[in-house]
This record gives sequence, structure tokens and C-alpha cells, in this order.
Amino acid sequence: MPMCEDAFGAAPVVRLLERAAFSAAEGSVPEARKWAAKVLEGHPRRDDALLLLSETFTNAVVHTRSTVIGVVLLGEEDQRLQVEVVSEGAETLPCTCRRVSVDAAAPAEWGELAESGRGVRLVRAIADQWGYIEDRPRCVVWFVLHPHPNADQT
Repeated sequence: MPMCEDAFGAAPVVRLLERAAFSAAEGSVPEARKWAAKVLEGHPRRDDALLLLSETFTNAVVHTRSTVIGVVLLGEEDQRLQVEVVSEGAETLPCTCRRVSVDAAAPAEWGELAESGRGVRLVRAIADQWGYIEDRPRCVVWFVLHPHPNADQT
């Protein structure tokens, strides 16, 4: 669960940094990234946040039926950052797997050299926590970044 309780059961102090809505179009990806870069100026994980925002926002543009995509930036006192990308969802859930085939006749999108399909893999590799919440007609893909990569979660 995002921004969960600590070992003592105390809920962290989470504050809304900013939120915005963008058109669900490829041209909005750099617009969302530029907006977030300004809001996150000085944050130690800003570059990671911008990369993962680009990936999750692009996934929402490509795979959902949304006309508008929301972005919510939340922060904690210890500089943990949570980014949420809110869409109208899709017929399928975010895929965390990757089909790989050694068969030369297999579709190109199945292999490691595929032109797409790396977004969720990047989120899994870089984020300290991530997930999605499907509450039709809404889907929220979220990720948490600690102030320093691989920092203890205590």
C-alpha cells in the first residue's frame, strides 16, 4: 500500500504537493513532465520521478480510454515522494510480465528488442514501491520514491 504506516503504527504526514490534469494525447507527456519538473525542483529523486512519470503517463495515453489524465504529487516530511497517474482505465490491467520467445516467427512485440513494453519494467526497477488501484471507471497507477535509491523503509 502506498505511503503506509511505519513500524510503530503511526501514519506518515503526507501532503499534497500539487495536482494537474492533462489531455490524453502524446503531446501532453512532455507537458506533464515539464510541470512536474518545476514542482519537484530540488527533490533528490526528481530525475527518477520524471522518468517514471513519463512512462506511466505514456501508458495511460496509449492503453486507456481516457480523454483526460490526472497527475497527483504527494510528499512526506522525510522527502518520500508518491506520484499518481489517474486515468479512466482500460480493458486490461497494467502488465508486469513480458512475453519472451526464442521462436523467430513470434511477433516482434514479444521479445527484448520490442519497441514498447518497458514502462512497467522501469517502474518496477526504479521505484521503491508501486502498484495500481482499479476502481472503475478509474484506475490509479502509483509509485513511491524514497529520498535515496534503495533506502531503508523504516
